[in-house]
Amino acid sequence: MKKRWPSLLLGVAVSVVALVYLFRRDLSGVQSELRSATYAWVVPCLLLSYVGLWLRSLRWRVLLGNRIAPAHSFHILNVSYFVNGVLPLRVGELVRAALAARLDPPLPVFTSLSTIVVERLLDTLSVFALIGVVLAMLPVGLEIGFVGMALGVGAVIGVIVLAAFAARPAWAYALLDGLAHVIPPLRRPALRDWLSSALEGVRPLASPRTMLLVVGWTAVAWAVSVLTGYSLLFAIFDEPTWSAAIAMIALASFAIAVPAVPGNLGPFEAAIVFALASTNLVAEPTAAPAVAFALLLHAVNLLTYISAGLIGLWVEGVSLGEVTAAAQGLRLRGQGGASAKTETSTGTNVSA
Repeated sequence: MKKRWPSLLLGVAVSVVALVYLFRRDLSGVQSELRSATYAWVVPCLLLSYVGLWLRSLRWRVLLGNRIAPAHSFHILNVSYFVNGVLPLRVGELVRAALAARLDPPLPVFTSLSTIVVERLLDTLSVFALIGVVLAMLPVGLEIGFVGMALGVGAVIGVIVLAAFAARPAWAYALLDGLAHVIPPLRRPALRDWLSSALEGVRPLASPRTMLLVVGWTAVAWAVSVLTGYSLLFAIFDEPTWSAAIAMIALASFAIAVPAVPGNLGPFEAAIVFALASTNLVAEPTAAPAVAFALLLHAVNLLTYISAGLIGLWVEGVSLGEVTAAAQGLRLRGQGGASAKTETSTGTNVSA
């Protein structure tokens, strides 16, 4: 636990700095915006949020080879998102594996964890595609428009490359070896081990049918996320724009990776206000309507994850303490396995 204190303190510092920046002026204006907001738009936003969770659970089920019932994939995924939202260090990913291992028949822990590799890669490509769409939509210079189109095309190429490496892992190793001849730091055994783990994760994409389903569910899920954000914009703004909705969903996804307190308080709001300002929905990031909307969206997100997560815990018949204890057990087992592998593989390249 002592090793985690620096990251926890860094997260607190980042959150404090972000919040001080957002609330350094016009706090009364933010309060006024929240008092006059049209909260009826929260209802469709919540409903769409649940639809988005369901779509992502269907994607996860496909990656698992349909070896899990739709209800289990939905509730287990919700529990993992809930835990990630209220606890630090992304414990929810281990919680997902621990809950899947309790099913009958149980799913191997590594199988569940490897699906996270695919989800992260596809979601990252999706975010790049969204940014490309925003840049193409905004009235910017021709060069910026080309950057947007390049990002969109790059995302498509990235999906094709993933499919190719899933079907032909040897190509990925050959590419790494070729790059290592040119860039010596790439010769590290740890990087080859990481590549082995990543290739194991993307292996389900070798099937064209699975690939199409996973990419399809990913695209629909992100489209629903954009629609969710767009619907809530009406709570604060009279004339919201699709570019603002797309930009805030994309930047908020990047903000998740920034160190912060549980719930990503601070960086999440900062990402939203900068997205709204960059698409000219507000004049500046600290404008009262932007800050008010960021707080409202974060509250709705937390309400979604907490409510869906608590329902998931109840349906799966476990408590928050039980799943976090199980996740901690997996973490300790993983550390022990890594130590053992280090002791027995000195001087060799052992794939993870």
